[in-house]
Amino acid sequence: MIALQQAVMRLEDVKSANQILPVLMEITKEIDAANIAYMADTASALVDDPIRHVTYSRDWEGRYFDRGYLRIDPIADGINRKLPFDWQAVADRGSLRWLFAEADSFGVGRQGVSVPMRGASGERALITLTSFHSSREWEQRRWRYQAFVSALAPYLHEVAFLLHAQERRQVRLSHRQRQCLELYARGYAPKQIAAHLKISSTMAREHLHCARRKLGSLTLSSAVFRASKLGLLNV
Repeated sequence: MIALQQAVMRLEDVKSANQILPVLMEITKEIDAANIAYMADTASALVDDPIRHVTYSRDWEGRYFDRGYLRIDPIADGINRKLPFDWQAVADRGSLRWLFAEADSFGVGRQGVSVPMRGASGERALITLTSFHSSREWEQRRWRYQAFVSALAPYLHEVAFLLHAQERRQVRLSHRQRQCLELYARGYAPKQIAAHLKISSTMAREHLHCARRKLGSLTLSSAVFRASKLGLLNV
């Protein structure tokens, strides 16, 4: 298994948030895991504005947020725990077995261990490692994986959380991007935004997409929420 020192050194070389994912993908491959996921709350509610760096597929991320799975996911709820936990401790809930089966079908992994932690300012974070190993193989590897993730967690959190704070202060939306996002926040659909601003629907969607991307949000709703917190919108 990759030495913790090597993983930490790679994280220390990260200078921007978009460099975190490639590092996590490298680490995941070298330790023979399926995925590594980092999630943290902000000053607001986790369900509205999570910070995420995950090696899960884009298809799963889109499905996960579009369908509101974050609000019912028992793994995500583990951010409120104090100690590391094996997914098996929560995956056996009959009413949510379908969620784990669906996640597995999207390549998330059938085994997992999650490590909750608290940052220096009281913010919460959850670092997860998943695997496709059989139950028997997982039993042999689980403690090594948990020890590795537990040791890596403070370094990953410091890098991810600080870079997130820095980049939020640097967000700049164009006049049109801000207009489109403000109208979306007021309940306008893209076609209505286009008609109101006398631009094409394609252009309205592009402005919304660019604004969402600049804000580092997974959905337009979370982009509105984040932009409002930054004082970028008049709504």
